[in-house]
Amino acid sequence: EARRRGRKYGVLGSSIGWHVFYGALSWRLPAVGWEILCSQVDISNSMLQKHVVGTASEGLMSFTCLDALQAPVTDVHILVLAFSRDVNLGAVLNHKLANELSPGSLVVAWSRILDAQPEFERAAVYKVAVSWSDSWGMYVY
Repeated sequence: EARRRGRKYGVLGSSIGWHVFYGALSWRLPAVGWEILCSQVDISNSMLQKHVVGTASEGLMSFTCLDALQAPVTDVHILVLAFSRDVNLGAVLNHKLANELSPGSLVVAWSRILDAQPEFERAAVYKVAVSWSDSWGMYVY
């Protein structure tokens, strides 16, 4: 659906970019990562230059040092929230996402950050093994 609509896959809190690389290369969707720590974005861009530029995937992904609340998500169809579980941030972020995301967009969060927000309805929870837990929830809205 995202490809048909010409939309992107985005990651807020992209760290060193692994969610962005995975989504772009697995699904062949244009992908963008936003990260507040510029040193992490530098690493992502370095890996992009080293492993992607000059291949068929060149131009498929980008990384920007930017606060999540400033990230332009209007053309994103699948959005991963890979950061804080702060409920207060969730309320502020909810307002932004509710105003900018198109109906039918998917939001995947590593926490229940949007559970208390009336504009988002939880569609599924997937339990995954991560470095800090054998069964961590990934929440789909």
